[in-house]
Amino acid sequence: VKVLRGDFWYWVPVGGNTEILMSIVCRLVTKIITDFTSLIHYRHPHEIGGIHWIFSFMMTISSLPAAIKIFERQIGTEETTNLAWRLFFILIPSTSLMFLLFFITIEGEYRYTFVSSERGTDRTKRGFTEGKDDANKAFYIFQHSKHLWKSIEEEVRDWVEANWSQWEEEKPRWLNENMRRRIPVKWIPGRKAQEKEKRRRQQMKEGLKKVASGIKNSTSGISKTVSGGISRVLTRIIQGNSSIHQMIEEEDFE
Repeated sequence: VKVLRGDFWYWVPVGGNTEILMSIVCRLVTKIITDFTSLIHYRHPHEIGGIHWIFSFMMTISSLPAAIKIFERQIGTEETTNLAWRLFFILIPSTSLMFLLFFITIEGEYRYTFVSSERGTDRTKRGFTEGKDDANKAFYIFQHSKHLWKSIEEEVRDWVEANWSQWEEEKPRWLNENMRRRIPVKWIPGRKAQEKEKRRRQQMKEGLKKVASGIKNSTSGISKTVSGGISRVLTRIIQGNSSIHQMIEEEDFE
């Protein structure tokens, strides 16, 4: 259904072929979890979606008596079949009642989410266009897969170009290193600003490499120290065992 609706891509921005694999796995996993548990959080547009969630919920309820009937006709014993029907008449009404109570008691503004046909790409683009501030806009763009907002890429680029100088001056909290590296350098206005950002990113990259190298060397040193200590302990144990055996042999000789 997601593929047919043009909403295949999962929202996590891992990029490359990994994003294809993640989208396939996550779409299958969320569908299976929804069918077996009806977890309401998966009604979000980035997951199953509201109208699809309701459809899966109704299918799960309606398929249970059909499954019992098939089981009864093929291999089901009378005792097992009677137990299945008793559970059906207890669980389905109680589940439906609890869902109805939940639906009545939640805030009215969230009820539409159970019948919404909004796709993940629609939600992402709406989050950007209706974002109340730059932090909110940046979240929906740079913390989500580019496939979800590719159709408004030029609008996003214009937004970055118009605000980059202000961000550099004010240094807002949301513009952390993780967020900065997701902004294409070519979107930064001005050749000097682009070169400056390239140097900054290169320095960060080299700094991370040095940190990683230092951790690796430290770990290697610790491993050597531990190995050496273990070797010395084992040597002493072997020497101790040899002394004990020698003492026993001398006593036996006497």
